[in-house]
Amino acid sequence: MTFPNKVHVILSFEILRRLLWRGALGCCIGLLFLNLSGCLHLGSPFEPLPLPPGAPAVRDVLASLAENEAQLQTFKATGTIMVRIPEMESIQISRESLLQFSAPKSLYVLGRRYGTRILSLTYDADAFLIEFPTRREYCYREHAEELGSISSADIVREMFQPEEWSQINPRLVQMVDYNEEKQEVILVLWEGGPSPWHKRTLRMEGAPWVVLENILYNEEGLVIAKTTKDRYHTQEGIRYPTEIECAFPEEEAWMRFNMRKVDVNADLDAAYFDISSKLTDLQYRQHRAVDLFQGEVPSFETLSENSEEKTAEAQP
Repeated sequence: MTFPNKVHVILSFEILRRLLWRGALGCCIGLLFLNLSGCLHLGSPFEPLPLPPGAPAVRDVLASLAENEAQLQTFKATGTIMVRIPEMESIQISRESLLQFSAPKSLYVLGRRYGTRILSLTYDADAFLIEFPTRREYCYREHAEELGSISSADIVREMFQPEEWSQINPRLVQMVDYNEEKQEVILVLWEGGPSPWHKRTLRMEGAPWVVLENILYNEEGLVIAKTTKDRYHTQEGIRYPTEIECAFPEEEAWMRFNMRKVDVNADLDAAYFDISSKLTDLQYRQHRAVDLFQGEVPSFETLSENSEEKTAEAQP
């Protein structure tokens, strides 16, 4: 057995020391690079554009929007619901609908036709339940369902509260236009990170500032959802829309709520959003589970076949 001499040992330790030093130096350089990259992305991913005098600050617009939406905890309304999806031949209309919403994401919609309950939708914490009373059928999902380019959770969020405005970094919001006469601004919201991308375009009216049009994009720049809100009213100092329209181009789907008799911050019965109790009751009454995502989509006309009153549709 041969033992290394002193020179070999010293050389081996020197080589090892240098390798460790290079590794440590590489780690330090890597960490420094990451930190510098993070610092760079703390800034804005765009250059400010020249705007007319009097244009509001982005920070003030976001604060106003957040304040207005924070005051709107609940609302209920009656009105008309219109839906168009590829699985149905024509636009489906229910003029006797009830809508209840509780922030941040609890929704109940009841659709009637000829005075008969034909459909109800309950959405709460990403779970949803759709009931078809005249057919004794229902569709239930415990979690948000992916519908191609968008999920069921995205649909509810886009229509009512698309972002937590108070949590948005103003550095990631670019004001690209300001119309002093109309008191409108157009904002571009960027998604931060190593490769920032254009997430939303917002057309807003103030003050207090509210959203008139909201376009959501994916990372490739395709339009995922386009929402318009119109006919704003003011109640208890809160501005709210009475007409909401949302289109999903990739899915060829579209829906509109025309609301009337709106009651802001009303006391809502928690039972409206209790999916677990509703599901238990449906199963007890032996209603049949169907899968809407496999093409089992009945039309409003089909749902109305069991209605007792068929002579004339109720007027809005």
